[in-house]
Amino acid sequence: MGNFSVAPMSRKDIRGLVKEFREMFGLEQVLYFPIVQFIEWVLGRLGLELEIVSISDMPQAYGVTNPGTETMKIREDVYEGAIKGNPRDRFTLCHELGHYLIHFPERVTFARGTVPAYMNPEWQANAFAGELMAPYDLVKGMRIEEIAEKCGMSITAASIQYRQYY
Repeated sequence: MGNFSVAPMSRKDIRGLVKEFREMFGLEQVLYFPIVQFIEWVLGRLGLELEIVSISDMPQAYGVTNPGTETMKIREDVYEGAIKGNPRDRFTLCHELGHYLIHFPERVTFARGTVPAYMNPEWQANAFAGELMAPYDLVKGMRIEEIAEKCGMSITAASIQYRQYY
């Protein structure tokens, strides 16, 4: 989503949203968020159309989500990687889920120039993915390596989350 702006959300706002979201589905105590199963089983029943596309059909992106049409396209290599537990690919699916849940059309506008992080849809989706994969209540007191291992995220993503908490 280049040159778009969305309704402002702070990391604290996103953290609260993710906490409510996890509670709604009884996943508040689940450390390793089951993103593939969630997208397939839960969102499919709610109307999200998941399309797995070839790399040649989407060479410039790992995934694209359009909340307005309730579609999520994920590259086949990314989807297969997420099934296998690849941290980067799991993050991508969580990121796309963030777009689906918080960037419905009436919250998105065109923007000129630099958009502050709290109004940037990519920053918000990244923050959503990080909070979904490593909620503070479950990872407080853990080291970065523990967060990465137990939450199925990369060291880089775990480091970003760790810095948000400490």
